[in-house]
Amino acid sequence: DKYSLVHRLDKETTGLLVISKHYKSAKIFGKLFKDHEIEKYYLAICQGVPNNLDSIVKLGINKKKSNKNLQTITKYKVVNKSNKISLILYKPLTGKTHQLRIVSKYLNCPIIGDSKYGNSNKYLKEQLMLNAFYLQFTFKNHQYEFNSILPKNILKFMKRINLIFPKDKKINNLSKAF
Repeated sequence: DKYSLVHRLDKETTGLLVISKHYKSAKIFGKLFKDHEIEKYYLAICQGVPNNLDSIVKLGINKKKSNKNLQTITKYKVVNKSNKISLILYKPLTGKTHQLRIVSKYLNCPIIGDSKYGNSNKYLKEQLMLNAFYLQFTFKNHQYEFNSILPKNILKFMKRINLIFPKDKKINNLSKAF
């Protein structure tokens, strides 16, 4: 009767979530996330193109409440680009609040629709173009793999700016190349 949210996304982020039906499995999944045994990838449409099309970003993020500097590690790869806008596949190796949004800003390529970390008024009326796209994990000796279906607002935006989304197989191959 009671479901448990195992991990969280920013409220504006779309995509995959892990929700447990039982407390016991919620604990197991919590440990899988903590031990980095769940692979997760995000797709973001960003304003600008990073200098490096494929890299790792190690960045300290200041946590306001405790004033601690939290270290983050994020891999990324530009999947496609058009008219100074890029489709970026992110693989966070740490899971800190707003990590991908902060990394995007650091790369001088803020996520379109990001009212907190964006630096341009041009796309602020758009919804946040960040999607939790892919999850892969082993649970009870079975391997699971899930891909999100991109929401209509992201697909419409991509069509409007002529940014082509590669076929699912290409995304899966890219995610496995990390």
